[in-house]
Amino acid sequence: MRLHRFFVNHNLDDKKEVVVKDSELYNQLKNVFRFTVGGQVILLDGSGYEYHSVISSFGFGETSFSIISKRQSKSVPDRELHLICSLIKKNKFEWILEKGTELGVSRFIPVLTQRSEKKSLNMERMQKILKEATEQSERATIPILENVSDLENVLSREIPLLAFDPKGESFVAKHAANYSPLGILIGPEGGWTERELFLFKKNKIPIYSLGKAVLKAETAALAVASLILI
Repeated sequence: MRLHRFFVNHNLDDKKEVVVKDSELYNQLKNVFRFTVGGQVILLDGSGYEYHSVISSFGFGETSFSIISKRQSKSVPDRELHLICSLIKKNKFEWILEKGTELGVSRFIPVLTQRSEKKSLNMERMQKILKEATEQSERATIPILENVSDLENVLSREIPLLAFDPKGESFVAKHAANYSPLGILIGPEGGWTERELFLFKKNKIPIYSLGKAVLKAETAALAVASLILI
């Protein structure tokens, strides 16, 4: 039987009982999924472990659980992929977060570029999307979402980086082999500017293409993540 999975803001290590004071979780359990006392769920605390638990009682906006067993999750991504994306329209960026989480992306880094369509993100909403996508895809850890950064700051990081642009060399999976962590740079709808492409070359960052077709930013981001992670 597939059990529903829920993240809680508690360290569950070595606990036998836990009371979670979270009205949103309470509403999900009681009113959305119609759980009753005795219902079984998987609790997650972001540690990489899963906790098989039983609902022992409901209070006012809080839920008590008895923890039956603990096990290491089998769904921790094998590789650490950082998806570095130019800010694009809200619904498209949300789609990248949701599907990227399902694919196994470890970290999302939104960047301001010269052709960015947005300048900021609703971080509370984005975190909620990440949490729900993590629960749905049965991952045990929520990907990290960084604050919006500028491109020059990202290029100074000491991890291998690959950039994607239609003018680049054809990409094959071996170009990303054996790198973990690895950052991939995805531009906005209008593409990277000549200045930004110059910055990649100046920083010795390889530039690759995904073929002859010009892909939308969200399509390119998830296509690359799929090729590297699956």
